Amino acid sequence: MKPPRPEKSLPKVERTDVPFPSRLQRTKNRWEAFHLRTLWWNLLDRWEKGRRFRVLSTGLLTGGALVAAAALWGYPWWTKRNSIKMAREWLAAGRINYAVESVQQAIELDPKNPEPWQIASELARLRGQKEKAAEYAHHAANLAPENSVLHIAWAASALRADLALEAEQALSKVPLGDLEKSPDAQRLFGELARRKLQLDEAKNYFETALRLDGPSAVDEVPLGLILLNARAPAERQRGLDFLAKWITDRDWGATASRTLLSDAVSRDDHPSMVKWAEALRAHPGCTVGDMPNWLLALSRADETRFNQALTALEKDHAVNPKAATQLLSWLNQIGRSREAIQWMRTLPKPDMQRPPLAVAAAEAFRTVGDWHALQLWVENQDWGSDANFLRWAYAMHAARMLGDDAKADELWRTLTSHAQLNSVHALFAGSTIYSWGRTKEAEALWWQAAAQEGKIAIDALGTLARYYQGQRDAEGQYRVFRQLHLLQPQDAAIGNNFSFFAALTGREQRLAEQVARANLAREPNNPVYVATCAFNLFMQNRAAESLTLLKPLAAETHKSPALAFASGLALAGTNQMPEAHALLDGLQAQTLTLREVEVIKTALKN
Repeated sequence: MKPPRPEKSLPKVERTDVPFPSRLQRTKNRWEAFHLRTLWWNLLDRWEKGRRFRVLSTGLLTGGALVAAAALWGYPWWTKRNSIKMAREWLAAGRINYAVESVQQAIELDPKNPEPWQIASELARLRGQKEKAAEYAHHAANLAPENSVLHIAWAASALRADLALEAEQALSKVPLGDLEKSPDAQRLFGELARRKLQLDEAKNYFETALRLDGPSAVDEVPLGLILLNARAPAERQRGLDFLAKWITDRDWGATASRTLLSDAVSRDDHPSMVKWAEALRAHPGCTVGDMPNWLLALSRADETRFNQALTALEKDHAVNPKAATQLLSWLNQIGRSREAIQWMRTLPKPDMQRPPLAVAAAEAFRTVGDWHALQLWVENQDWGSDANFLRWAYAMHAARMLGDDAKADELWRTLTSHAQLNSVHALFAGSTIYSWGRTKEAEALWWQAAAQEGKIAIDALGTLARYYQGQRDAEGQYRVFRQLHLLQPQDAAIGNNFSFFAALTGREQRLAEQVARANLAREPNNPVYVATCAFNLFMQNRAAESLTLLKPLAAETHKSPALAFASGLALAGTNQMPEAHALLDGLQAQTLTLREVEVIKTALKN
């Protein structure tokens, strides 16, 4: 056994006077080790010595740059496109509320992109907001002035909102070549012509659309409607064939059936009335509004079928006052109020003494002309604060028909006093008694509603405008559009109408010209605004200036009655009578006010 080795002693270290570093010193030393200059030189040393490090660093820098670019540009682009994509997908799925949220986000992210505005227009249309749809479509077209498709879509939205002048304005911005190639544009021109009763022009436009599209309901149904009015038997039969072809179509079948039924009723064609009435009733697109026409056709063509249908309806509609009122209203509409009176006697008396049944019953008595029964029905009753104004109107009408003028005058004063406090009731009462033939009283109530504030005043003025248009009354139109212009001075279309009727009636000529020139400055190529400005000049005995203003649009005169009217007068004012006659004689007198007819006669005579 070996003896253990002796332990070696460590070398002795002599102690120095340098103290051990403190914590603060150690922290300072660490920070100095990470000095940027030191790090930079270390990085360069490693870059020179290590190929693998160089490759890895280059990849990381490139990837970082791509990520930064995606964050700065790619993500916003993706968000914009995704918002539009989601809006279209929600729209296709019928989830309107979600589509609205997506399109709002798309507009906020990219307000100058016309696509989300176009989707917003479609959403507004689906929600029944026709004027909003036209406004959004107009904005989309303005964002892309060279895009003919957007301008045609704007025209379609405007026409659906009954803004015919705006539709014409939109189409005027589309190049002629694009209009000729577009079936949508041809259909719009056809519908505009149809609404003006220019049926030959409408027919030509729809025929062109049909040639461009091929056989399709969207062309053949409107064309069939126009051809029904043709004098030539072959043309009329072609229209009938077009409509009958599409009566089972999901989208156009109800429209085709309604048109055929209306035509059969107008010609008193009993077999066709029954045939098309049953076709309409069986179509899934048949609405509550179609029921009176269905009953009317049966009542005229087949009394047995009518009685069977009425018995079934009476059983179904006796369940509650609302349903009973609906059936009574249908019978009143089709002139079968005697059946309505007979049936309402079987209904519970407490229900019959309150609206809405009490009102429907009063209308039944009025329709059959039983004035004593009507007077007894409305006397000593209380229809409540929401319907007493109608009771006074029925009572006034009954008293007037019975020759009791003192009582009628008293009831009229009660009605008008109430109308001063409630514009809604004033507007509704005016429209109701207008349907009874009491036009003067209706006009007075409408003006009472128009004198108050809010949306009802605008609605009342719109009603008055339609009334005066039917009366061909330029003075009335001037009064209406003057007040509308005061309420909505920013509305160019209203301003245009005010300017025209003010000039036509010789009122406020300086203001009328200012409004016309302001509109023209905003839209110098709008043919309607050009025509109004030119007409103002003509009415101030400045026919030569008027003609100069109109010359750039001479090629479009045949498309626009407004241009034809102003141009014809300007030509007459500069002694170019053959050309003036060619334009003015072609205008349809029934579309003009009596004052316009007088102006034309005077111009041609002078």
